[in-house]
Amino acid sequence: MRRLSLLLLLLPTMVVAQSICAIQGSGISSPFEGQQVTTEGIVTAVYTGSGSINGYYIEQPACDGSVNTSNGIFVYAPNTGVSIGQRLSVTGTVLEFNGLTEISNATHSVLGSGVVNPTDIDLPIASLANWERYEGMLVRFPGMLVVVDNSSWSQYGELYLARERTYAPTNEVDPNDVDPTGTTFTGAGNVGAVQAAQNVIDRGFILLDDTRTSAWPDPAPWADVAGTLRNGSTVNDLTGVIHYSYGEYKLEPVAPVLFQHAERPVVPAVGGSLRAAAFNVLNYFTTLGDWGATNSAELGRQRAKLVAAIEAMNADVLVLCEIENTDAAWQDLVAALNNAMGVGTYAVLEEDAFGQGTRTVILYKPSVLLPVTSLYALNTSLFQRPHLTQGFRVISTGGRFLFSTMHLRSKLCDGAAGTNTDQGDGQGCFNAMRRSQADALVDHWAEVRNATGISAQLIMGDFNAYAEEDPIDRLRASGLHYRSVVGGYTHTYGSMFGTLDHVFATATMDAAVTGTAIWHINTDEPETFDYRDGNVLRYQANAFRSSDHDPVLVGFEGGQLSVGLAERSERSPVTFTQAGERVRWVLNDQRATGMVQLLDPAGRLVRAWSFNGGVAEAHLTGLATGCYAWRIPGLGSGRFLLP
Repeated sequence: MRRLSLLLLLLPTMVVAQSICAIQGSGISSPFEGQQVTTEGIVTAVYTGSGSINGYYIEQPACDGSVNTSNGIFVYAPNTGVSIGQRLSVTGTVLEFNGLTEISNATHSVLGSGVVNPTDIDLPIASLANWERYEGMLVRFPGMLVVVDNSSWSQYGELYLARERTYAPTNEVDPNDVDPTGTTFTGAGNVGAVQAAQNVIDRGFILLDDTRTSAWPDPAPWADVAGTLRNGSTVNDLTGVIHYSYGEYKLEPVAPVLFQHAERPVVPAVGGSLRAAAFNVLNYFTTLGDWGATNSAELGRQRAKLVAAIEAMNADVLVLCEIENTDAAWQDLVAALNNAMGVGTYAVLEEDAFGQGTRTVILYKPSVLLPVTSLYALNTSLFQRPHLTQGFRVISTGGRFLFSTMHLRSKLCDGAAGTNTDQGDGQGCFNAMRRSQADALVDHWAEVRNATGISAQLIMGDFNAYAEEDPIDRLRASGLHYRSVVGGYTHTYGSMFGTLDHVFATATMDAAVTGTAIWHINTDEPETFDYRDGNVLRYQANAFRSSDHDPVLVGFEGGQLSVGLAERSERSPVTFTQAGERVRWVLNDQRATGMVQLLDPAGRLVRAWSFNGGVAEAHLTGLATGCYAWRIPGLGSGRFLLP
């Protein structure tokens, strides 16, 4: 007996044959973890070479007849010597490598050949937990998939795909009203539907990987002729094996992936004789190293992209959001814009915001539009920046309209407390504040329309609220006309799209609108095509990825706006116009008198003029370029940019 016991101790450890299904088991980890096993299967995919996952997949179709266990497994073998279609016997140690069940230290022998038909998976998957049952298997997603997130494409060669473009739930589902056309803007009567929609979205993604483990692949996989791969691109009948790494299930393709690329769009046509636009420019800061560019080279690239976008839109009036709250920032951008489009193409209307954040500015073409009212600014402690309204007269027709800016509090949760915390209704943080801001603006705009006598009003900008959220319903409930924007989204976050930048109009303005559209130059482009130093190898001096919001355009007929309207007494007592170096002030009340004082950027008095017949004009030859202020004591003041 002692000899037999000693003999057994000297024998090699017995390796037990197991099916792949048994090795995978029905849980997250293998019941054979740390043990040596022998199994067999048909090779479905092979990944070798530097920067690859270094191994191959084998599958044993229907090895236990259960849908709860996977039929496939990864074999880690840097030097495989195997090929797809071979039927192998594999012996090795079962490991859980960062969550992936695999066979390591493997040896194999060829038993013959075979074919594995891919298992079809329909999205959305029934449960996120179900991905484990497909780990290691050859699968196919029949039909078309759409790229919905390319944020990791340049760095990791990864793309999130879904059956269709995925929209933030509150872009389509109202948290208050079952009928999305409702205008209730408080409560939570339909939050369950919002949460259900989010659940479907979460189960609807598959992550496509380029089979490489190295970062910043060069060239980037699947790029189009412009070197990009835009959201909205599609692929059909995608086939590969389900891999697991870095906490995510992903598809490793087994053949070249052929995309139908979404093309870069031209500026959309919106009709009309006039064009308005709104554009969040993503922190245009000339103070370097803060929220925007970190150095002068980055600022130059950021400026070039924004100028390309604004020049291409060629709007007669537009609002720019997220300009640094300094005069230097808007001066820098407008100077570059006028240098590209012609001296004096755009003039600026703006008001200082609080603190060191951002402000919103209005750009308009003085050759097309004439300001005929004061610049109204709602600038209370409820807001982070002034909301501006300017009355314009269309020079060619005499028609009047009000143009109003919007930039409500963002959804970021920094400093959120009480009702401003995330309420779990899909609207994010500070929804209560945005709703209060909308309340205040509705009242303010009514006062402005009454004060000026101008009923046509166009409201544009970044509302930081999706189409079915409370602030939007509050504005719709006030009687303002919501202009549904062709294109359906202006921003993307968390692989979901939605419209944060909206258009509202009063009834008289709405009648003049000929079209609204979004120019998708940013949301569909990879983030790594922006101006940052880390992206300089991909940088293109064009409009694409100039910001993180898409600009919105509105066309309208100036000839349909009211003509011959006399603004009420609250109108600006002074009309200022500029054409390059030539400036002109007209006193709207002929009985008024005064003197124009011109101040340089340091606030020093540099020139002064008296009125003659209610008009003062001058040619500013010899003055340095920059931002100048004018004032007429007791009557008004303003600022302008001297090219």
